[in-house]
Amino acid sequence: MKDDPLVDQLLLQVPLNRDVRWTAESLGLSERSFDEVAQRVLELEDEGAVDIINLSRDSAKTSKGKRRLNAIRFMRLG
Repeated sequence: MKDDPLVDQLLLQVPLNRDVRWTAESLGLSERSFDEVAQRVLELEDEGAVDIINLSRDSAKTSKGKRRLNAIRFMRLG
């Protein structure tokens, strides 16, 4: 996935080094849209921009056979 302006904009609003939990409901997104957001946050961890504390998945699987992410807890790093 390439840069996602929505995620990057939301992330800029998160204070540095603060524990944050995002869900589809808290962001006002569909489950599918939230899954894309969560994937971008995972990529940002690889880039060193965030530290993921916890992922929560439900039992429903995506079209790719993976369990859908329903919550992601992370910290934005400075």
